[in-house]
Amino acid sequence: MIRLIFQSYMDKKKYMMMFIYLLIIIFLLVIMCIEKDSDIEMMLHKDYYQVYYEQLFMQIMMILNAMFVLFLAMDHDQSFLKPFYAFFNRKKVVFYKYQFHVFWIMIYSFTLYMLKTIIFKLIIPIDISFDMILLIDLSLDMIIILNLMLIFMRSKYRTLSVVIVLFYILYALFIQSDSQILYYIFPIYNMGKTINLIELCYKVCYIYLGFLIYWLKSSVEDV
Repeated sequence: MIRLIFQSYMDKKKYMMMFIYLLIIIFLLVIMCIEKDSDIEMMLHKDYYQVYYEQLFMQIMMILNAMFVLFLAMDHDQSFLKPFYAFFNRKKVVFYKYQFHVFWIMIYSFTLYMLKTIIFKLIIPIDISFDMILLIDLSLDMIIILNLMLIFMRSKYRTLSVVIVLFYILYALFIQSDSQILYYIFPIYNMGKTINLIELCYKVCYIYLGFLIYWLKSSVEDV
């Protein structure tokens, strides 16, 4: 089933767009690593540059992640999947379509992390380490955005996907909020707060709830 979805969803145009997007990511990472300060100064002030590159990478990564999910899920409601409902159980098709999107998010996150590691090693003269919890948290944010798009977005309301992405970027980068209630409603990464393992567990449960809502909604709605 997932092979049929893959063959129906992926075409030469999408592969070309992914390749161009990959080049854009590489270009942005290289530009981010170009620093006017000397190597000696960076070595003398390692702590400062550690924080500087970590914050800069997180901001760029949040924007890139949101745009990738937008590119990935914008066509999820296209008619090419509807014939599958006649041959397979609709719930089965919905489940494997969700697996397909999550699989691409995992591939993208791993690729971005590897590119970051290689480019930083080659260009930056000091060792810049990143908190793995933050990187995992940002990857989970992508699945939350995916859930929102799968639940609310339909082919005739495609502009809604842009609104979801813009809200995520603005909230994560510019709204400094410590409200626990707001985090319970929309548990995404925010530059103004720290993340712990308990919040990650809550986010996983939140994602699972979002998947159940999407699965049930897709199972009863009209084709």
